Amino acid sequence: MLTFKEKYVMEYVYQKCQGKKSCLISPREIISFAADRYVIYPEELEKIMTNLSYDNYIELFKSDKKGSPVYCVSLKIKGEGFHRELTNNKRNLLLLLGRTCLLGAISALIGVLIRYIFL
Repeated sequence: MLTFKEKYVMEYVYQKCQGKKSCLISPREIISFAADRYVIYPEELEKIMTNLSYDNYIELFKSDKKGSPVYCVSLKIKGEGFHRELTNNKRNLLLLLGRTCLLGAISALIGVLIRYIFL
């Protein structure tokens, strides 16, 4: 299961690599993309990218381009299905909330009926 920051970084990587086999992404790009929601430091980004690689979302190669670090990222099969996984998680959450509300309403109705019968 990915953390919030890992999901957000993976969303950016997915957008950049969509329709391509691999792409070059600088850490500065990822940090500036995530700046509106999260504060990510370069050391933390390094750990996030490594974790995404360990979880088989991406294949990661680190390189230098004119003295600045660059990630060469390729999406793996799990990474290509990332968007589908997000939509499935949202749908499952909505179904769980709906079921919980429905069961709560049914139990409240049963409680009112029992009080009505025995009082």
